[in-house]
Amino acid sequence: MNFKRLLTFFCLLFLATSVAFAQSGKLKRAKQMMKDLDYVGSITLYNQILEGEDNSEAKINIAECYRKINDWVNAEFWYGQVVRLPEAQAIHKLYYGESLQRNGKCDLAKEWYEKYVKEAPDDLRGQYLVKACDYEDELMTKNAGIYEVKHMDFNSNLDDFGPAIYKNGVVFASERDKGSAVKRQHSWTGNPFLELYYVDAKSVTGKSDTGCNFLYSRPEKFSSTLNSKYHDASVTFNNEQNQIFFTRNNYLNGKTGKSDDGIVKLKVYFAKGNGSGWSDIESLPFNSEEYSTAHPTLSTDGKKLYFSSDMPGGFGGMDLYVSEQENGRWGPPMNLGPQINTEGHEVFPYFHKSNRLYFSSDGHIGLGGLDLYYMDEKAPGQWGEIINIGSPINTVSDDFGVVMNDEGTCGYFSSDRTGGAGRDDIYSFKKTAIPVEIYVFDKDTNLPIEGAEITNNCTTGKSSIKTGKDGKARFDMKIGECCTYSASKETYKKGDKEGCTKDLKESKLVVEIPLEKEQSFTLDGVVFDQSSGLPLSGALLVLTNDCGQKSDTLTTDNTGKYIFNLKKDCCYKVKAEKANYLAAFAEKLCAKSPDTTKLQANLTLQPLLENTLVDRTTTTQPSTTQPTTTTQQPTKTTKTTKDVAAADKPTSVYYDSALGEYIDPKTNKPANGERAGIKYKKGQIVESKSPIFDKSPTPPVGDGGSISYLLHIYYDFDQSYIRDEAQPELEKLLRMLNENPTFIIELASHTDSRGSNSYNNRLSQRRAEAVVRWLVKNGIDRDRLVPRGYGETVNVNNCSNNVPCSEREHQLNRRTEFRVLGCKGCIDDASARLSKPNENPKVSNCQGCPF
Repeated sequence: MNFKRLLTFFCLLFLATSVAFAQSGKLKRAKQMMKDLDYVGSITLYNQILEGEDNSEAKINIAECYRKINDWVNAEFWYGQVVRLPEAQAIHKLYYGESLQRNGKCDLAKEWYEKYVKEAPDDLRGQYLVKACDYEDELMTKNAGIYEVKHMDFNSNLDDFGPAIYKNGVVFASERDKGSAVKRQHSWTGNPFLELYYVDAKSVTGKSDTGCNFLYSRPEKFSSTLNSKYHDASVTFNNEQNQIFFTRNNYLNGKTGKSDDGIVKLKVYFAKGNGSGWSDIESLPFNSEEYSTAHPTLSTDGKKLYFSSDMPGGFGGMDLYVSEQENGRWGPPMNLGPQINTEGHEVFPYFHKSNRLYFSSDGHIGLGGLDLYYMDEKAPGQWGEIINIGSPINTVSDDFGVVMNDEGTCGYFSSDRTGGAGRDDIYSFKKTAIPVEIYVFDKDTNLPIEGAEITNNCTTGKSSIKTGKDGKARFDMKIGECCTYSASKETYKKGDKEGCTKDLKESKLVVEIPLEKEQSFTLDGVVFDQSSGLPLSGALLVLTNDCGQKSDTLTTDNTGKYIFNLKKDCCYKVKAEKANYLAAFAEKLCAKSPDTTKLQANLTLQPLLENTLVDRTTTTQPSTTQPTTTTQQPTKTTKTTKDVAAADKPTSVYYDSALGEYIDPKTNKPANGERAGIKYKKGQIVESKSPIFDKSPTPPVGDGGSISYLLHIYYDFDQSYIRDEAQPELEKLLRMLNENPTFIIELASHTDSRGSNSYNNRLSQRRAEAVVRWLVKNGIDRDRLVPRGYGETVNVNNCSNNVPCSEREHQLNRRTEFRVLGCKGCIDDASARLSKPNENPKVSNCQGCPF
């Protein structure tokens, strides 16, 4: 190898090795800085590392550092790269979504929240944030015009936050440096440590403790006793304002305490007022060097202290806890539970005298970052629904640390929103509205109704809200307005009530809306097989209505039962159908009368493939040849039921629809005794193991849409016109054809035995065609109808040629029947054999006949 080339190779190798060692050293130092919470220093080193190489660990950590210092623009950039690395974890997708949301890109954020939920389904924080974008419009508009928000002039160009109302002014925490000799900076942000400041607030009306318009003095340090060399912030006072609870780093009496990993944690301290200042500072008993406690707030009676902590056993980062005073000492902290605390952070609690606890969270549904929420204490330790305050108090930035006057009409909060003087700034708010409580309850039981939807005519087009478990919905309403509030809930009638804030003497407006239960209408029944009289399974029920609703369907099981829920003020039609059966229906079933809320309609389907009803009278066998117009006499064969082949008889008990009885085929008499688990007596069911029969029902026949094969259409002697009393029978047939729109039927007409065969054939043909004309006139396609005259070849009695009979007996033979020949448009060959002529047609008395 060329010596010069070899020398160059070793030089390059040495240089690469030196660079690698340098990068490795920087990465180690940057990681240690992160451990020491020096995020600003870590960012500098990670940027240097990434300028020299594409390092996955450096990308992940620099993204974390930018998130920790709330630099969301850079956090979005780096997390956008991190989520595409092989080393990416599920939590990085959540943080990327948060960065996008904080930068106003909610739609993109939702995509990454959804990816996080798939990988971490047990983290409720992800599930809440997925919904956040869906509620964005509601949160941005629900309090529009309710709050006037103003940036405070006393903010500095650094962090100012955590306001607390004290005497005639405001105490708050600030990083502002007042020119101390030693410039001490916090490594987390690179800014000075927080100290407590006080600003006097003088009302423009001359009263310092009322009204919402103030003039503010120049901020001054609050107390040299309380301010230490570390962080001092987040204070709360008792009612007399002679006790203070505040947050400070673990520092007391000149001693600094550190955790096992070298971190100076936060603690909650207590001090007494001595007239000229504060003394007797002490650490509260639930503090620890291994975890932080911060952001204290006292209950109205001073017996409960709420605060935030990341102590072990919580649900996420910082959780909300409460400690109760017992015999002058603060008891063990109790976590407020998973419905309040999330996998994220719940911080800066504030207890208002209205028994309402405000807090900030990044784990509940919000606009982004920390949002302000509140919940009402219903009973000791029992909290109501968590409510997001909404815009303009909440934004896509961090919004936290709210306090307000006793009336809740004005107050202060902190935010790092754009347009401020520094990072975190203090803002004031003034409400131009008062609280409204809508209470919705059941008129009959007086019980609260949960989930009732509340709308009003003053905010048309804006999202509605729903009542909680206590039946109440709470929001704010502009002063001087009158609105009509509407409450609605499924199964209840809608309720309206007006509420006005004009000249209101109370501190809040309460509107009570009773709701009355909607009448519940149902339609039920049983589908029967006409041939057996037993319940029919597999029948399709179709329910239609005149209200424009979608049709409803169901299929019967072996009980034959069906049931539909109906909507009030609608009329319904129910249709039952099954292959190889004539469809049956019932109509004009109206859910309108308060006296009839349970409608019933039993439907009987007539089978097409066979007819098991056997007549016990002498009859004639139908001819197998087609009727002709010649004078040749068709062969006539007379026989009785006893002569019918055994194979043509039913083998089990069957239902005779004409007699309304169950018949034993062996005796041709009404059934008695037990057959197949069913007990009969005189042709009626008296006991059955079938769940459809409770006592001894008689399955319905005829009415309700069932159409017999035999149409009771009778003709005058030697006439083919249709008599008036035949109209109901034809209308039945018309309905059947409309309900079975594909069926092709034969209209078979007959004559009595008087007259020649050829004449009777022509007369019967004219009678069949008369029925066809009537059906076509009423809308039935002609190609679905086949008229056939059978003359005198198929009688229903013994009145054949030369047999003396009464006029009544002759009349029964002058009739029209129908049978299904096939199916229009069907391609199945079996469809052409849907039914066969009834060998033993049943007849009934002729209505209107002159005998």
